[in-house]
Amino acid sequence: MYKTEANRIIVDAADLDIKATLECGQLFRFEKIDGGYTVKSGADSCNVYSVGDEVVIETSAVDYFVNFFNLDRDVNRLKRELARFPELTDPLNSCGALRILHQPLFETIISFIISANNNIPRIKTIISRICAEFGGVFPSPEQLANVQLRTLNALGCGYRSQYIIDSSKMCAESDLLNRLYAAQTADAQKMLMSLPGVGQKIADCVSLFALGRLEVFPIDTWMFKTQRIGMESETQVRTRLMNKYGAYAGYAQQVLFYYNAILRKGQI
Repeated sequence: MYKTEANRIIVDAADLDIKATLECGQLFRFEKIDGGYTVKSGADSCNVYSVGDEVVIETSAVDYFVNFFNLDRDVNRLKRELARFPELTDPLNSCGALRILHQPLFETIISFIISANNNIPRIKTIISRICAEFGGVFPSPEQLANVQLRTLNALGCGYRSQYIIDSSKMCAESDLLNRLYAAQTADAQKMLMSLPGVGQKIADCVSLFALGRLEVFPIDTWMFKTQRIGMESETQVRTRLMNKYGAYAGYAQQVLFYYNAILRKGQI
């Protein structure tokens, strides 16, 4: 449950585990501050912190962050649905009310292109540098399409620089972004993978974190390492787990990632 006030959203802590939500690998534009976090998305920002059994989100963009944090979704119902799988007991108990965010589509595409073969601190730094070039907000497709290759190289994008420019041009010069929202998941993923630098894993991440397609299960290094059976390929692991967890596969993936890659990192 949550309620809104002028410049504030107040959420029951039982409905939002802010640490698990922000640190589970789905978001790169956040920083720890005394007592909480600063979160940025698009041109908006908020401060998030805990007070007793509540989470307070301070922002001038209240409606935006109600949508961003998906506060109208009953995340505890998702957890109850997945609780029938014994292997998810510890991950579900460890993550509290982790919420899958509803992030801006273009920003998510570019952020996950940057994430390829990269680590989270460096991804965050590169995205922060790009935003700084545009006054602290995430640029539009048109803006990024016109950035010089050498500029993105200087910001640390490396071989991804050309992918960023080319994908931005495709988004700027077509109605691709609008069509993605309306498309069935399989069709949306084909469209996403038509973008330079976007493969299956990035398409899954964008589908999950921007389009809200909970049926996908992104396979990254941690998921492949911890979920593989025998000599399965990444595609086989993904297919098996999507079939197993069904409509909530994406939520299962996030709690498994948070549990294995964040909470238990170094133990496995």
